[in-house]
Amino acid sequence: MTAWPGHPRVPDLPLPPRGYRPPRGHTDVWTLHTSPATVQAARRLHNTLDVPERRRVEAAPSQEAGNAYLVGRVALRLVLGACLDVRPRSVPLLRAPCPLCQGRHGRPVVGVTADLHFSVSRRRNTVVLALAATPVGIDLGTPDRITPDVAGRLHPAERAAVRRLPEDLREQALLHCLVRKGAYLKSVGTGSGVPPSTVDIGPGPDFGGADPQPAPYALTTLAAPPGYAAATALLLPSARGARTRPTVDRYGCDACGTAAARPGTESPADAAVAALTP
Repeated sequence: MTAWPGHPRVPDLPLPPRGYRPPRGHTDVWTLHTSPATVQAARRLHNTLDVPERRRVEAAPSQEAGNAYLVGRVALRLVLGACLDVRPRSVPLLRAPCPLCQGRHGRPVVGVTADLHFSVSRRRNTVVLALAATPVGIDLGTPDRITPDVAGRLHPAERAAVRRLPEDLREQALLHCLVRKGAYLKSVGTGSGVPPSTVDIGPGPDFGGADPQPAPYALTTLAAPPGYAAATALLLPSARGARTRPTVDRYGCDACGTAAARPGTESPADAAVAALTP
């Protein structure tokens, strides 16, 4: 991994060199938190956003959500601007055709090159950004994402895998199922067009048992701050019919622990876990 210098106005954001392209089979991942200093830096760079992006910041349902969108979008444009060697606001961001209906609501893509793909996920005060040479998805989650209807979003094999685990591991296993599935569906570009219950991804190797890999995509569980789970899904290049193991480099804050799960009494996650208990 090469150390990249931070942006002069956003020190927490290491930038790739001008004209950079990720190697095939590799993902670069940035983790940022919406600290007051980072939010202020992003606000000073708000002119890097286009008008619809600025309107979305203003229309966010909460200040927390607005800050996360602002930081994530500014970071995305700075990173892509460096890769394309253009001004960040000049980066053309479009929607790929949906693979199900060909409508222009598929994956967000860079409009001028076929060898630079990205994905962004935001949760509370944390933003993750993935960059790759082939379609990539990244997803970030916290326990409040585990709602009482979670069983309906799991494949039968996933529900069985979670039930086999000790009770104290089931909430984390559920969360890992959701983020791995989310990363995969984002990388494919179908989103909610495919019923999540039809996709068997599983909680991943950290919980034992099978580790389904939906070829030609490869899933990677990422280290995340306490209370979070994160994963990437990457379309792998074929090498004489053999599958290669993806590599990942991390930038920014990987696990600073600034965003632990909020305390409380029984949460929807607790109820969802209990519903899966035989």
